[in-house]
Amino acid sequence: MKKKLFYVVEKELADVGHVEETTGNKTITLYEIIDNTPKQFATIEGVNDDRTGKLIEEYLDDNGFGDESFELHQL
Repeated sequence: MKKKLFYVVEKELADVGHVEETTGNKTITLYEIIDNTPKQFATIEGVNDDRTGKLIEEYLDDNGFGDESFELHQL
């Protein structure tokens, strides 16, 4: 059975002359649901050009979760 992970993507913004512009960076926050409560699982830093799913998969592989099967859901 696949473990469900939920994620939020936040684009980094900078104030440039009273206008917010993206810096090209993003933060991906992963959550799992434990006892009907969301618990933060991980935080991943990346650049906007990189696919979010790929960054999450690389993080999971690099941190010992490569053998597990996950179902990802964006919030």
